[in-house]
Amino acid sequence: MKRFSALLLAAAVTIGSSGIAQASTSAGPDEEERIASLEAQATSAVTKAEWDRFSASLVDALTSGERSLQNAAMRLVIEYGEHVDVGEAKFDIVRIYRDGSDVQARRMAVVTLASLNDRWTTDFLQRSVRFEKSETLKKTIRAVLADRA
Repeated sequence: MKRFSALLLAAAVTIGSSGIAQASTSAGPDEEERIASLEAQATSAVTKAEWDRFSASLVDALTSGERSLQNAAMRLVIEYGEHVDVGEAKFDIVRIYRDGSDVQARRMAVVTLASLNDRWTTDFLQRSVRFEKSETLKKTIRAVLADRA
C-alpha cells in the first residue's frame, strides 16, 4: 500500500508539473510572481502560524479563477496536504474537476481532493465515480479512493 501511495504521489506531482508548465505559458508576470511566492512560502513554512498563512495564500490562489495559479495551488496542496487547510476552497477544486475541459487538470483536481483528508471530499469522490464518463478519470478516482482505504 505504501508503494502504491508513493506511485500515486509521483503521478500527481507529474500531472501537476505538466499542468503548470502548460499553464505557465499563458501566465502573466503577476501570476508567475504569485506562483513563486506560494512555492517560497511552502519551502520556508515551519511553524503552525506559517502553515496557516500558507493555507490562506492557497485559498486565495484556488479562488482566483486564474488557471495557472489554481494549478500551482493544487500541486502544492497535493505536496503539503498534511500541513494545509484550504477550508471552503475545496468547492473551487470540485468545480475544476466537474466543469473543466482539460482532463489533466481534472485529474489533478481529483488527486487534490483526495489529499485534503476530508470526509466530505472522500464521499464526493465515491459518489462521482459512478457518473464519470472518462475512463481515465474513473481510474484516477478509484486509485485515490483505494489509497485512502
